[in-house]
Amino acid sequence: MSVYTELNAEEFTQLLSHYDLGTLVSFQGIAAGIENTNYKITLKRSGANTDYFLTIFEQTSLNELNFFIPLLAHLKSNNCHVAGPKAQISGRYVLTVKDKPAAIFDCLSGYHVEDITPLECFAIGAELAKVHLAAEDFTAVHQNPRGFYWLQKQINNDRLSVDSDDQEILKTILLDLQKSWAQWQTQDLPKGFIHGDLFADNCLFHDSKTVSGVIDFYAGGNDYWVYDLAICILAWCAQDKMLMAERKKALVKGYESVRKLTSEEHNALPTFIRLATLRFWVSRLIAQSSSSGAALTTSKNPDEMKAVLLSLN
Repeated sequence: MSVYTELNAEEFTQLLSHYDLGTLVSFQGIAAGIENTNYKITLKRSGANTDYFLTIFEQTSLNELNFFIPLLAHLKSNNCHVAGPKAQISGRYVLTVKDKPAAIFDCLSGYHVEDITPLECFAIGAELAKVHLAAEDFTAVHQNPRGFYWLQKQINNDRLSVDSDDQEILKTILLDLQKSWAQWQTQDLPKGFIHGDLFADNCLFHDSKTVSGVIDFYAGGNDYWVYDLAICILAWCAQDKMLMAERKKALVKGYESVRKLTSEEHNALPTFIRLATLRFWVSRLIAQSSSSGAALTTSKNPDEMKAVLLSLN
């Protein structure tokens, strides 16, 4: 979440005229994250203040949002902890702000975890499995926009801002993973919707054992569930250039408290973690090159992912 599209009070008042949520009290841009513009807004209705989030989608198309917004409503109706979209007076969820699609969402309570323990890892693992199972009967399908073929394209086009040594590392690891990917195609690994970006800044907690909300689903799509688990392990268990074994064990245990992994998923998980780490090294390289246009943004260091990846070899 960043601020690429800046709005003033008059513009907020204009867009809020499409809703029956109350009058504007205050607004604040949110810097955490890298892809969309986000504001926390406080509205007053019947003498009470309520907080919401306005997201202006900088890269997500209207067609994609026609998948994601109903998905979020579906997940919420199936007891997943997500921010529900707010309908306009017209009944539509998406409006246009400065020629970009936007939507207002419930503001989830809770806090972002900074010092991660196995307790949070167990809880987020269980919540991830709930999302996977809840989305299983959602009829629309959206392919993972940053799946394996996207990754191959980014590495092979030689446009990443890396030196020749890092480029050689990227291509060598990709070549090795291509063999595993070919093998996975012959297996019956469970697939469905994956979040694809479940880092700590995309989750809120009431306490160390209780998830209050998962946010920012827009990197997600249809892919292997075990790949999503691998991404989650990377996100919650990486520290000091390596994966913390106790956290990883707790996260997998939490996931399996809701959905048991197959034996093939267990066997493939270490390689999927390598794939996930390579994917985030590449995506952070791309984000680092493109984030200079934001008025307020937080950039994540690609070298952190590179260090973890090298520790896995």
